Amino acid sequence: MITRRAPGKLFVAGEYAVLRPANPAVLVAVDRYVAVTIAESPSDTTVLSSDLGGGSTMRCTRRSGRLVPVSGRDPGLFGFVLAAVGVVERLLAESGGQPSSFRLTARGEGMTEGGHKLGFGSSAAVTVATVDALAAFYRLHLGRTDRYRLAMLASLAVGPNGSGGDIAASTWGGWVAYRSPDRHRVREFVRGGSVTAALRAPWPGFSVRTIPPPERVGLLVGWTGRPASTPALTARTGDRHHRIDACPGFLSDSSNAVEHLVNALADDDVYAVGHGIRRARELLYALDATTGLGIRTGHLDVLCTEAERAGAAAKPSGAGGGDCGIAVLDSERPAVAAEVTRRWLAAGIRPVPVGVHPGAEYER
Repeated sequence: MITRRAPGKLFVAGEYAVLRPANPAVLVAVDRYVAVTIAESPSDTTVLSSDLGGGSTMRCTRRSGRLVPVSGRDPGLFGFVLAAVGVVERLLAESGGQPSSFRLTARGEGMTEGGHKLGFGSSAAVTVATVDALAAFYRLHLGRTDRYRLAMLASLAVGPNGSGGDIAASTWGGWVAYRSPDRHRVREFVRGGSVTAALRAPWPGFSVRTIPPPERVGLLVGWTGRPASTPALTARTGDRHHRIDACPGFLSDSSNAVEHLVNALADDDVYAVGHGIRRARELLYALDATTGLGIRTGHLDVLCTEAERAGAAAKPSGAGGGDCGIAVLDSERPAVAAEVTRRWLAAGIRPVPVGVHPGAEYER
């Protein structure tokens, strides 16, 4: 029996701009997890089960070497799991291995509240954890970058619009500066060749680096209680009425703001980090005003306003439209954190206690 866990994530800055290849974003991995356990199956049937989204079980068989639901129904919650299995088993076959039946269980750890997603990237986390666990099950020795690439290939097979920033945060942990690859080129690698070739080829635009964890920068998370659909919001950026190009200067301004924020985090400069958070919020609001994407909501405005009144810097996190917002503050001023919490509770915003899941090189 093999178990692997992957952390959730929060976007800190660079949302939407990161959808364009080579544009930067900052994310942080948080201590909310998806754990995937794989064990050998006593039969020829593979069984997938999960407690995410209310819980479900799916029996699968192999057709032409591909794992498919026995019932033929839409995989739903298991779409990312099946995609991850597919890409890992293609790699296995390319190395001369043979797939086998197994039992896979995915378990969320703090990813939901009252049955609702909190916006911590459970889809990315389950994809990363499945790739990691299945690679260990098949005794494939993969580095961190290979695991990211396999999870990214699996995610793109389900939906082509995601930046992969959530996958990077779940793979590397800690604070991450990320630039997305050219996803069209990445998909072409697999269509025109093999998974092995896709792992070896350069991925145009892609880069990831971990940021030393800042000690003075405190992070608070508030949940509006209104879940949002990230795929739906990000898909709208491609619609002719909702193009990022409709907001002149957004990409360059966002890139500059993110680079300044990365430096501020590395310097552990609380004041500069706060300025970067406010600048990132301004850019998101300007994009929303121009495109009508629905990033900004009344509840997220309240979350940000109340945090600012308490002395913190705040912004929506991720695609917006609901879900979470973040506040950053001086960790040596606990009274500010207490005031943010008090104000959020009074305004109907639920504080969500989270910590940062450390990157491997920064674990103590």
